[in-house]
Amino acid sequence: METVEFQSFVFMFTVYGGIVIGILYDIYRVLKGSGRRGRFITSIWDILFLAAALLVVLWALFSSNYGDVRAYVFIGFIVGFFLYDKILSKIAIALFLFIKRNVVFFFKTTNNILMLPFKFLFNLLWHPLSRLWQFIIHKRIRISKLKKLPGVIMRDSRKYYKLIIRKNRK
Repeated sequence: METVEFQSFVFMFTVYGGIVIGILYDIYRVLKGSGRRGRFITSIWDILFLAAALLVVLWALFSSNYGDVRAYVFIGFIVGFFLYDKILSKIAIALFLFIKRNVVFFFKTTNNILMLPFKFLFNLLWHPLSRLWQFIIHKRIRISKLKKLPGVIMRDSRKYYKLIIRKNRK
C-alpha cells in the first residue's frame, strides 16, 4: 500500500510531466508554423510530437513510481498540461517565436555572408559569358543557314534545269 506522501510525490511528478508535455506542445506548434504543409510533413511532425510526449510520460512514470499507472497519474498529467496552458503558454510561445526568428536570422545572415564571394564571382563572370553565349548563338544560326545553302542550290537547280536546257537548245 502506498502512503499519502508517496502518492502526493507521484502526483506532483506527473503534474511536472504535464507541464513538460505542454512545453513540448508549444515548441511543436512554433516549429510546425502556421503555413500550409503537406499531409506527409504534418504526419511526421505529429508522430515526432507524440513520440516525445510518450517519452515524457514513460520517464515521469518510471522515475516516480516504477511505472505503476493509477487514476491520479492521469489527473496529474492533465492538471499539469492545463496549468501550463493557462498560465505560461503565451509567454513560452512568444519566447519560442523570438528564438526561432533569431535562429533563422542568424542562419540567413551566415548564408548571405558565405555566399557573397560566389555572388560577386557570378556577377563578375555573368556579363562576359552572356555576351559570349549570344555571340555563339548568333554564329550558330548563321552557320546553320550556310549549311542549308547547298541543299537550296541543288533544289533550285533541279527546279530550273529543264527551263535552262530548253532555252539553251533554242
